[in-house]
Amino acid sequence: MRFIFFGSSKFAELILNRLLKFDMKPVLVVTTPSKPKGRKKILSPTPVYNLAKQNNIPVLTPERLENKEFLSSFKDYNPDLVILTAYGKIIPSKLLSIPKKGVLNLHPSLLPKWRGATPIQSTILAGDNETGVTLFLMDEEIDHGPRIQDIKYKIQDTKITYLELMEKLAILGADLIIKIVPQWLEGKIKPISQNHSLASYCHKILPKNEKINWEKSAIEIDRKVRALNPNPGVFTVTDGIIIKIIKGYSINDSSLYREKIPGQIFELENKLVVKCGKGVYVIEELKPAGKNTMNSESFLRGNKWILEIKL
Repeated sequence: MRFIFFGSSKFAELILNRLLKFDMKPVLVVTTPSKPKGRKKILSPTPVYNLAKQNNIPVLTPERLENKEFLSSFKDYNPDLVILTAYGKIIPSKLLSIPKKGVLNLHPSLLPKWRGATPIQSTILAGDNETGVTLFLMDEEIDHGPRIQDIKYKIQDTKITYLELMEKLAILGADLIIKIVPQWLEGKIKPISQNHSLASYCHKILPKNEKINWEKSAIEIDRKVRALNPNPGVFTVTDGIIIKIIKGYSINDSSLYREKIPGQIFELENKLVVKCGKGVYVIEELKPAGKNTMNSESFLRGNKWILEIKL
């Protein structure tokens, strides 16, 4: 089997790494171009690029997939199949028609639920108790093509973080590819159309989504912290200082601290606590702008002034 792997993110890197361990090595990897990162804006390749280079796999990083030079190089590899996951660009119809057995996309949700760019984050934000991975045959619309197979994952840990859920779904997804792709190539599987009437959509996380609204319930704020860390993270602003909230937990009893108003900060067992629209949120770890991550006890020792502030 000659297949080309498309992917860019950490999720895609985990998938590719597991495929390699099971002797599924692509003839080519396609990933997005390097992007500037950090304060110094140093150009950094994707995690998938680094993994491919470590395993002596050729890599292409096209700016535009419609580029004639890229399409010519792509055709030269004569792929039977493309396996794609978390790539980050729309796939044009010209490319979809090249592989003999199509382009298979591994998506970390139970399609048609959570089509789009942020399915793992959206699963946590919505408080879903079930998710999974879906392998489907790509068409020209986003996450729209017929399903080949899926695997469900029951979320039993109500405090699961984005990184934890991503890792679990990556293992499920890679194992699904390893099991199903040989059957697909042999023509043993017939794809089934999605029920498009049940589709739900998720979008990229925007800067405005990162700020905490303390009028929301403690449950919603807890989900947001777990879904958006480590990147892009969530923050609050107090006295002109931006503080990222790294870790914490909600206490959802609405009868607690009724005398407090949403956004009001107080101390409980040496930890920072914030009153929410319903319940309270206990901050365990935070990162003030320009400083290292610290626990709230350490922050409080030198910043008692914060107890006089409303967020």
